[in-house]
Amino acid sequence: MALDALPGGDQAVFEALPAELRACLGRAARVVLIANNPAITAADFQALNIGADDVVVSFNTCIKATLLNEQSVNVFVHGYNAPDAYFFGLPYGPHVQHMFECSGERCFSMLVGCAAPMCPLPRVAMYRDRIPLPPLWHYPVDRPGGKRYVGPSTGFNTLVLFDWLRGEAGYGYELLTLGFSNEAGKLWGGHAWDYERDWLRQSNIVAIALQPQRWWQKLFRRK
Repeated sequence: MALDALPGGDQAVFEALPAELRACLGRAARVVLIANNPAITAADFQALNIGADDVVVSFNTCIKATLLNEQSVNVFVHGYNAPDAYFFGLPYGPHVQHMFECSGERCFSMLVGCAAPMCPLPRVAMYRDRIPLPPLWHYPVDRPGGKRYVGPSTGFNTLVLFDWLRGEAGYGYELLTLGFSNEAGKLWGGHAWDYERDWLRQSNIVAIALQPQRWWQKLFRRK
């Protein structure tokens, strides 16, 4: 079945991005996706040497918000929790709110999985479930134990989108991920993590390894 015949398939993927964000992506040297991985340290982030030509993408509760800086363009992506009808990570915490107040022209929001039409908002991209891109529409349905997956993670939705933009919109940025790994322990079982990791490994996206931690740091994190 053609993607545009499926629910959400009529969305204009590129046009859903605010014009200002499209312009930023056109100038970007790198787009860096920062996972909500507790194992990420300040040293990991500082090693990226983020600058004004970079776009940094964070997700949902944005647990590493204190590491972000106002020099780069920052995109905050929020997935929709359909059963309880809210977006993860909204309203923003104090640090993210401060970034919007101090450098609002370089901050954007993205809402993924909208269940109903919403009024356009400035500097906000909105996508209904599901974004019509093949890796998302071919996402596994059934878990090994018989239960169903809820669908792609917020990070995977975003990763596939920014990878697609490089090919379809002609953007020349390098795409990188930090913390898209399992150093922090267990992952929630509602997403098909093996599928997402396999796709990432087969892509031309740079997955940055976290810096080795000392034994006492690992012990402290487990407590």
